[in-house]
Amino acid sequence: MAKKLLSYPIPVFLLAQLTVHMEFHGCSLGKVSLVKALEYLSEINSHMRAYAIVVDCLTKQAESFYAKYGFEVLCEINGRIRMFIPMKTVIQLFN
Repeated sequence: MAKKLLSYPIPVFLLAQLTVHMEFHGCSLGKVSLVKALEYLSEINSHMRAYAIVVDCLTKQAESFYAKYGFEVLCEINGRIRMFIPMKTVIQLFN
């Protein structure tokens, strides 16, 4: 996929610090929060185009969570995994 991209900066949305308190793990709040965030960014994309949504995973647990919902590893930065999902995929979910 990276080979298709041009060499200049690519606009993306950064989804930062999406987390659920440990007391509420297993209640599907993370899934609901992620779906709502993706839906919102899908709407925003019609006004301000981006190629993808990017997340920085602070833990292996976060990496597994995002992978379960279609995010792919983009790179590693400062020991953290950065993942992405193409906007095209997100738009298909809500159309």
